[in-house]
Amino acid sequence: MAFVKAPTSLWPSYTSDGTNITIPIAALDGLTAAEANTTTGDWRSIMLSICSTAYRNYSELATADKPVMFTASMPTITAVSSGTLAGTFRTTYSYVFNNEYAIPDVADEPSP
Repeated sequence: MAFVKAPTSLWPSYTSDGTNITIPIAALDGLTAAEANTTTGDWRSIMLSICSTAYRNYSELATADKPVMFTASMPTITAVSSGTLAGTFRTTYSYVFNNEYAIPDVADEPSP
């Protein structure tokens, strides 16, 4: 196979009308309806779910199907043992995007 860049390869129920995109809550790992609520939700939870879903999808791809212009590293989870955040855990995701200088895009995948 080969890398498939269509958003539906990550989120099968993804839709777009050219102005808005829609990703079902169930398509984002760990996200609840309460966290996604327009007025009382938490955008941090949405971002964490997007990062978690992206990493899981990337890690499950066969090597031949992984993009080279985007890579994801295994997240690290560290216990916070001091300060005001003691008793929590810090999860760090690392993604690398290859792009044109200072342009927020992703470069095309090289031809096989």
